Amino acid sequence: MYKRFKDGDGEAFEQLYQRLSGGLFNYCVRLLGDWHYAEDILVETFTKFARSDLDERGNIKAWLYRVATNSCYSHFRKKRTESKCLEEQMHSIISNPGHDIAEELRIQKILSTLPEYQRVVVILKFYERMTYNEIAEVLCCPVGTVKSRMHNSLKKLRNLIKR
Repeated sequence: MYKRFKDGDGEAFEQLYQRLSGGLFNYCVRLLGDWHYAEDILVETFTKFARSDLDERGNIKAWLYRVATNSCYSHFRKKRTESKCLEEQMHSIISNPGHDIAEELRIQKILSTLPEYQRVVVILKFYERMTYNEIAEVLCCPVGTVKSRMHNSLKKLRNLIKR
């Protein structure tokens, strides 16, 4: 489908966007805790994708998540002291029917206490359902590093949940 898009088929881009944007947006919301910034990063990521010259044999999904992750890290560096807006989180959670809002907010608060490099691993594994190999590809690091970060993250989360 990427080849069709690069050959000028706009519908192929639309299909790729429809297939991949929802999960990528949810990932950014969970990582950032702010759906406005997540929308900005989603647009920025797909703009970079449209302008890119990727090898069609590569993993497009991993590339998109890598670009979005880098954009989120840039956002963290710029906005370290900015507090999260509860109303924006509520909007994001309410737009996903079937969720227990109080529980989702509690989980979001607990996740926000993790350092970014640990939070991203947890979100990719449990929310995006990626394998350790896929996470390693997204983060451009060895699988062992991903497993180590996951282990340490889960250890911290267990302690936080017990409180």
